[in-house]
Parts: sequence; C-alpha cells; structure tokens
Amino acid sequence: MSTGAFLIARLGSTRLPRKNILPIMGKPMIQLLAERVGRAKAVDKVVIATSTQASDDALEELADEIGVGCHRGPLDNVMERITGAATAYNCDNIIEILGDNPLVHGALIDDVCRLYKEGGYDYAANITREYEPSCENRKLFSVGLRVQVYTLAAARAYIDYPKYPDNDRHPCAYIFDHPDRFKVGYLEAVGRWGFMNRPDINFAVNYGKNFEFVEKVFQRHYAADPDFPLQAIYQQMDEEPELFNLLGAD
Repeated sequence: MSTGAFLIARLGSTRLPRKNILPIMGKPMIQLLAERVGRAKAVDKVVIATSTQASDDALEELADEIGVGCHRGPLDNVMERITGAATAYNCDNIIEILGDNPLVHGALIDDVCRLYKEGGYDYAANITREYEPSCENRKLFSVGLRVQVYTLAAARAYIDYPKYPDNDRHPCAYIFDHPDRFKVGYLEAVGRWGFMNRPDINFAVNYGKNFEFVEKVFQRHYAADPDFPLQAIYQQMDEEPELFNLLGAD
C-alpha cells in the first residue's frame, strides 16, 4: 500500500495572490514545504494537487522542475481533486497538507501516520480548534500545522455527501462529522508535542504579514538546518515576541 502526501494549492487566492510560489531563500514557498514533507518516513510520494485553471499552470511547471508529482482537478471540488490525484498515483493512503501551511514537519507527519495505522482509522489528524465540537476537553495544536491522513476509500465517499464541497468547511468535514460511518482518531498536543499546545496561534499563510512571518523563520533557521524542527519556531517566537504581530488576519 502506497502513501502519498498531497499538497493542496492554487494561485488564485484573493487575499495573497500566488502565495504558494512567492520566494523565500530563493525558493518558492511550496517547494520548501515539499522538502519538509518529503523527509517524513511515512511518505512514499509528494504530489502537488492543484486545479485545471490556467492560473495554476505555474504550479505544474514547478512540480516538474523540482521533481515532485502534480495532479490537476476541479477548482471548487477539492475532494474530487484529491481522489483523482490519489488514484493517478496509486496511493491507498492520503496525507493531506494545505499548501499555505509551509512549516509542517516530517516528524509530525510520521506521528499522525503512526496513530492512523496503529489505530486502524479511516481518518486521523493532529487536532486543532477547527474540529469543534470534537476538540472540547482535548489538548489542541496550533492552527496551520495540520496533518490529515485518510484512506482513499473514505475520500471517495465524498459523493455520498454532495452538500459538503459547496460549504465553507473543510472538504474532509463529511468524514470527521460522521464517526458513525468512519473511524476517526486524533493526535493531541501532549508528550513530545506538548510544546505545541498553544491553540490560539495560527501559522497559516493567508495575508502578506503571515508570509513575512514564515520568511523570517526560514531566514533564521534554514541555512543551518533545512529540516529545522517545530520546537525552533516556538523558541524563536518566545525570543522575538514581535513576531506574534505577523500572525492571524490583517
């Protein structure tokens, strides 16, 4: 059984256009993410999953340049795009990573995958406040570092929930909203991940200032250690509290 890490990306963002290919340390942001994801032991293939829109041609070109896969599917139906990508690359297990979460680390991917496999789950993720109400009374991770792992069979079940692709919730919501049908497991921010139990922090790159934050993180750590751990980011923030002003919305 093959496991693919699918980076969900598009270049038509209105808040920060073409954010996925904005350069950091001379490399497009999504290339840095692909590097970090590709170091996970659980990952067999890294694939950029983007849309068929002409505006996303640059992502396909980049994938070819850096030697990762690329699959193009519907702009609006992300689950159809993901299932198409997993089918095209013969992956029974899907690791979904959002392209605007460039700080995700391979060690976290491996731990979520371990939980997924050992628990025999259809879906597993490191839990954040985005999972209300399931997140109540749990130790939550910061937003913007989410790793979602699920079976291709569960992904294909999106056709049974036609309303989900059209709402504002995450495309996988039909899975974790229905624990009666799918076996769902969550990794909490405890033990080795206890330092990430800071649920109000959001590392997602949605605005220019968020990109500036990520740029500062890579500028400080990447040259010395391209695979710098997540602990280094939190330590940097505590040492440079002004960085908190670059997180969240404008």
